[in-house]
Order: sequence, then structure tokens, then C-alpha cells
Amino acid sequence: MKIIAICGSPRRGNTEFVLKRILAKAEELGAKTELILLREKRIEFCDGCLSCDSTGKCEIRDDMQLIYPELESADLIIFGSPNYFSNVSGMMKVFIDRLNPFYTNKKLKDKKAAAVIVGGTDKIGTIKKSIRAIESATNGTEMSLIGDLYLVGEGAQDIENNPGDIRKIDEFAERLVS
Repeated sequence: MKIIAICGSPRRGNTEFVLKRILAKAEELGAKTELILLREKRIEFCDGCLSCDSTGKCEIRDDMQLIYPELESADLIIFGSPNYFSNVSGMMKVFIDRLNPFYTNKKLKDKKAAAVIVGGTDKIGTIKKSIRAIESATNGTEMSLIGDLYLVGEGAQDIENNPGDIRKIDEFAERLVS
């Protein structure tokens, strides 16, 4: 199994920690893994040209051209983002918008996906709205969203220092790989 995790956090903190922990557990269970940090990539906004509707390819030349084949080769794609105003981060939203070629070319169809959201509140409405953004992307690309994980953490190491959260992360990783 090949797992790609996409980290939509602008800083090195809880979201990145959670994704790294999931990937480490998945590797222990035999998976091949890769973490893509969007903050290290140059990804332009979708310009709405719609050329991908007819060609199945995005015409914008940036780092998404390197990410597309990685996504196509994955068995499971994990979308990880902090919760910003009941939504994913801006960089995750830009990434999601750039998945538009897969709406037409169906190269992600039937792949598994998971959502990981880290936020500063445990209000259920906020959580559902953040996860819904990822669910919308997976529905549009005909991927199967097989799980979601939401953890509360504001400080950069809140989750890393919480044994209960570590247990939740490990259990989530085991469910994803099994």
C-alpha cells in the first residue's frame, strides 16, 4: 500500500505531527509513505480556464505538475489541515481547487482518502464544516473517504504532548492500513 499525506499547514506544528505519526505507524504496518508539505511547494491558484475539462490535464506550470503523478500512484491520500474559520487552510483549499483535472480524467476514482483536521475548538459544527471541504474534493474526484480524525490543539506541541491524542492517532492509522 502506498500512502501520500498532504499537509496544508503553514507551520511546523500539530497537523504535521499528526500526519507524520500516521505515516510512521503505517510504515510499521508495511505501507510505503510520503509526506507532501504544501508550504514548501509553489502552487498557483486555479485560474478557471477549464482546459482540464477537455484535456484532463492542468495547464498551469508549477509544483502541482510534480504532485499529480504522486497522487495517481497512491492507494490512499490523506488530506491534513488546520481548521481556519470552520474550513481548511487557504493553501489546502488552493490544492483542492487544483485537483480539478481529476474530476474529468478520473485518475483518482476509487482511491481511498482520509481527512485529518486539527483545530482550536471541539465545537462539532466547526469540525463538520472543515471535514466537508475535504469530503467535497473526494466526492468530486470519485475517491472514497474512509475516515476522518479531528484533534484539538492550539499550541505547536499540544497534541504531541497528549497521550490520549497519540492513542487516537495510532488507532486511526491502524484502521486506515487494515
